[in-house]
Amino acid sequence: MITNSPEVGMSKRQEEILNQAMDLMIAEGIKGLTMKKVADRMKFTEPAMYRHFKDKQDLVVALIGRIREGYEAVVSKADRSLAPKEYFRELLCPLLEYLEKVRGVTILFLSESTYSHDDVVRKALLAFYSGMIWHVAEYLKEARERGQVRGDIDEEAGAVILVGMVQSLTIRYLLSGGELRINEKCDEILNIFLQGVLV
Repeated sequence: MITNSPEVGMSKRQEEILNQAMDLMIAEGIKGLTMKKVADRMKFTEPAMYRHFKDKQDLVVALIGRIREGYEAVVSKADRSLAPKEYFRELLCPLLEYLEKVRGVTILFLSESTYSHDDVVRKALLAFYSGMIWHVAEYLKEARERGQVRGDIDEEAGAVILVGMVQSLTIRYLLSGGELRINEKCDEILNIFLQGVLV
């Protein structure tokens, strides 16, 4: 059983449940994500769900872990030896495409943790967002040492700004009902960010 730790290895059945839960959340939002509805999609009883995830919180934390794995897969494909313009294009555009693919569910998770005052979900989200900021900040630090970005740049502040841009695009996407695509402004967002950090 998963105990609020996305890093713990999951069974094939748990992976299948996560797939159905993700589809359900994308279709109906966080409020539509219930243990019963996921069980119905899996074609077994609700009590059977609790043999795999102890409660909805456990399921949500595992879903955050799944999203985090997808994000890290995108990040790992960006070549850190590239110059900033090329690196951030390799990072940002695929990341925006990924967030659109999962319908911006990270923001839905945020609303769930805030609404329910769920400290466990909040901490899982904090770890996810901290990881996003860390990846960008580390690259900016390396690029600054190579003389590729301004010497007065605070790498963590720069990372927060870029991640904030991504979050804003995701919120706009959700509020528009999906009509305004997340990734359509990739080049524009990237150019504005680079103007602030490049030498």
